[in-house]
Amino acid sequence: MPIYKPEEYLAVIERIKTKIAQKNIDLGPTVSEADIIAFESACNTRLPQAYRLFLLEVGDGWRDPAMGRISTGSIHRLAEIEHKDLSLPMTLTDGWVWEDEEDEERLSDESFEHKLGNQGVELMDEGCGMTYELITAGPCAGEVWSFSDVGVSPCCERQDFLGWFELWLDSDGDPDYFKDYVYKEDE
Repeated sequence: MPIYKPEEYLAVIERIKTKIAQKNIDLGPTVSEADIIAFESACNTRLPQAYRLFLLEVGDGWRDPAMGRISTGSIHRLAEIEHKDLSLPMTLTDGWVWEDEEDEERLSDESFEHKLGNQGVELMDEGCGMTYELITAGPCAGEVWSFSDVGVSPCCERQDFLGWFELWLDSDGDPDYFKDYVYKEDE
């Protein structure tokens, strides 16, 4: 599931709604345009169109049946996402494993800030320092990336929010987001 084009969004959203109903997934309520604008203003960003449409048309967050509430392993609700300045773009276009850096002295806060910008909107916290974030600024804006304590990478083939969420749906909540990902040094 690649990054969808804007003209595909409505069809993808309808397909996602059907899958959600078939799987009886309990989503949070949709949010208003005013709520989205307030979030964007607080975070100094513009949410990608695919994510905006999902929030407006499908819902905001989902309940993890194992936990009985919105929690780790579930999409965070927009109101629960940390309000941080997201204006500084992420400049990376491919994964970066800083743990592999030979000269750890070069890994300064400036290096991280330049490459990662303000990161993105945290969508899911998998625990153990691993999150999935929606990039809102830079060349990969609109994509979902994996962040961990050792590095960052895009998910398998490049995924926007709709592709990322649909992959989750199709895998019954246990997707392999990295099945097709090849780190540059592995090639």
